[in-house]
Amino acid sequence: MLNEWRSNLWVVMEFIIVSVVLWYIVDYFYATASIYNRDRGFNTDHCYLLSLYEVTDKSPLYVEGRTDDDKIADKLEIMERLRRRPEVEAVSYSASSYHYNGSNSYITLQTDTIIANGLQRLATPDFVKVFRYEGIDGETPDELARQLEEGKFLFTDNFFRNGSKLGSAGPRMSEIDRNDIHFPDDSTLFTAGTALKPMRYDDYSTWDVAVLVGPAVAGNESLLFMKELCIRVRPDMDKGIVDQLMEEAQSQFHVGNYLLTNVQSFDDIRRNYHTFNTSQIRNYVTGMSFLLLNIFLGLLGIFWFRTQQRVREIALRKVNGATDSSVFRRLVTEGVILLCIATVPALITDYFLATHEIATWADGYFGWGRLFICAGIAFLLMTLMVVLGIWFPARRAMKVNAAVALANE
Repeated sequence: MLNEWRSNLWVVMEFIIVSVVLWYIVDYFYATASIYNRDRGFNTDHCYLLSLYEVTDKSPLYVEGRTDDDKIADKLEIMERLRRRPEVEAVSYSASSYHYNGSNSYITLQTDTIIANGLQRLATPDFVKVFRYEGIDGETPDELARQLEEGKFLFTDNFFRNGSKLGSAGPRMSEIDRNDIHFPDDSTLFTAGTALKPMRYDDYSTWDVAVLVGPAVAGNESLLFMKELCIRVRPDMDKGIVDQLMEEAQSQFHVGNYLLTNVQSFDDIRRNYHTFNTSQIRNYVTGMSFLLLNIFLGLLGIFWFRTQQRVREIALRKVNGATDSSVFRRLVTEGVILLCIATVPALITDYFLATHEIATWADGYFGWGRLFICAGIAFLLMTLMVVLGIWFPARRAMKVNAAVALANE
């Protein structure tokens, strides 16, 4: 190997480049998978979004003289009719709050000298039942709903930590005075209820800072701005619920000037919302597969050429007593040694790229464990390709008759 250092140097350089590219791709998949498999903090199974349309005075269905109080009563009546259905487990109104929704509302609050901001989920108390939120100490959705009814804010446990400039140095909800929370420019105090488990924004996001505010704080008139009607259906009765609700839209769910016009499953909402992410992942998978194929063919060509150049050497070794397996082990070992040599500068390059934020974001760009795991996976993939790249030409070379190979010597 030392005598052939010039040709081996080119192989090492190729290994370095390929290793770094593979590490970047593996790191992307590692970061994406680790985020996707985390607890989302909410559940949308068997949940549906109902669209209510408020008819205008140009419609023959329009009812004259409906006051704000009448409108609130109409919306509450629709909620009660849904709640009385045996299939419905929970029902809620909300504004810019349901999950997998591009429309958001933000709020900034202060405790002591710490100012933090996060998503504001303005919703009726049963919102926590629909999406099955939980407290950090195991509080059930029913307990959390009662706290919203009492006029308490429900913060994610990390609101004043991840939502402030302090980051990980900030306090958790258990470490602050829950009766000393107010707007930065207002001395009116609010009370925080049980801290919630962090609720991620979506399946591929790490953002998980939010606060729930109910009508008991925002005022009963806030129901006028809550256009999102969400329900949770009992799992054993979740069959044909969309068709059933739409069949009764004109009779049961037309109250005042409000009319049910559409029912969407959150499975569809989630899939549509993540179209870009799934498309990006599919493109990366396709690109990685194409890259791996090209790398394999490149390595196969290199080692095929190298092995063919050494046919006479192999024949000479066999004449002197070497077995096929010992020759094969020698060739594979040489390839793996070259790969190990290339891995050291490749790992240094990976570290440089990660610390300069060229890797994929997932709670940061760099972590020693993450770096070694991804580099190890890339190393194993390349080892597999090296072994396969050597195995095919080596097996063919070892079938050559030694006397024929050495005839010209």
